[in-house]
Amino acid sequence: MPSTVFDSFYFKDRFGSAAMRDIWNDRATLQRWLDVEVALAEVEAELGIVPRKAAREIKLQARIENLDLRALKRAFDRTWNPVVPLVDGLRRRLSPRSAGYVHWGATSKNIFDTGIAIQVKEAYAVIENNLASVARLLAGLAEEHRDTIMAGRTHGQHALPVTFGFKAAVWLDEILRQQDRLREGKKRVLVGEFGGAVGTLASLGPKGLRIHKELMKRLGLGIATIPVKTAGDRLAEFVIHLGMLSATLGKIAQNIYNLQQTDVDEVTEFTEGKVGSSAMPHKQNPVASGSVVFLGRLLRSNVLPALDYIHAEWEDDHRQGETAWKFVPEACLLIDAQLELTQRVLANLIVKPENMERNLERAGGFVCSEALLMKLAIAVGRDRAHAIVKELSDEARRNEVSFSDAVRAHPIVRKHLRPKEIEDCVNYRAYLGETKTLVKRVLANYRKTLRRKN
Repeated sequence: MPSTVFDSFYFKDRFGSAAMRDIWNDRATLQRWLDVEVALAEVEAELGIVPRKAAREIKLQARIENLDLRALKRAFDRTWNPVVPLVDGLRRRLSPRSAGYVHWGATSKNIFDTGIAIQVKEAYAVIENNLASVARLLAGLAEEHRDTIMAGRTHGQHALPVTFGFKAAVWLDEILRQQDRLREGKKRVLVGEFGGAVGTLASLGPKGLRIHKELMKRLGLGIATIPVKTAGDRLAEFVIHLGMLSATLGKIAQNIYNLQQTDVDEVTEFTEGKVGSSAMPHKQNPVASGSVVFLGRLLRSNVLPALDYIHAEWEDDHRQGETAWKFVPEACLLIDAQLELTQRVLANLIVKPENMERNLERAGGFVCSEALLMKLAIAVGRDRAHAIVKELSDEARRNEVSFSDAVRAHPIVRKHLRPKEIEDCVNYRAYLGETKTLVKRVLANYRKTLRRKN
């Protein structure tokens, strides 16, 4: 029986999709190692190092279904080397002459490091596709709600009026930056590693550099300037970027989670089929947005081992190399789960404009205090204006009077401002600044990314 949530029949779909698991399961991992062995044999055959017949035979037999996985596992437990049992198992499927050309000039870490680069490339495709969907959904919310007024909050308190479209545009803008980071990092991350025992290509003589280059071209990977076994910064960069993306997704989800509090009630995530509490039937717990948050916390726990992956001693160090088997697949599965849930939350989000305006009123409309301060400052100076508005606000709270009523009745305000100016100061919609323009700018950037992909 599976022993972790990632493989559990019951829990696994909350911690990654079937598509992402298919990239990282045992059979896929071993097949990628075999794929590297096949590509190596084919390149070496083209360069006259390996007989073409041997390369053809290796390609024909290097399928995971041809190998006895239980036997490979027993051999791995005995040898403590993950690649040697695979190579031996493949050799047993070949003629004696062809068997000798498997793994020619390679070392084990060449194979699984290059294999994991292929898997990361496949994971990128899933991640980028889901991330594009998140961006599309956020762009839709920003467009639809560019005029949906609500309280902007700082430190949990009402601050100034904003729109929900503005909030969604802030999220979208950050997602676009995370897309850029992932895309720009590919040229550094998606690089294969093939340099022989210590990275010098000594076992392949004068054709070593050519083999390295052609092998990576055949596998669709970047070519390392110097193919050492301890270049852990590539995978570290990938996981760090996933950690940053997970934090952005968590921030979006946390905002949505908070806006669902009973006393706020400005949005609701999907409700179809969901049971909030086994004891309290009325509950509509924000479990989806909350799950995005906790998945991010789990993912970011993999950033430290990814950073430690850069730390390696000598020309190889299994204390470094083997940790990638844990933190890379986990990070990919967790970001995948976050992205899937974020899409579900955004696609089914119920926005409540009436409640947003209700909360502005219920909180007394104090979000207009800066508008009054700036207008009054023209007449009496900023410091005095700040003191007047602060005193006015405190008195309104004590007397349980709305901010707008207190402003209209205040003698100093009435002395220095005309009735139209006073009304503008207590009108939420009159103090949205450049909200519409800023939302438009973010949406324009989003459309640029779409054109660049097309």
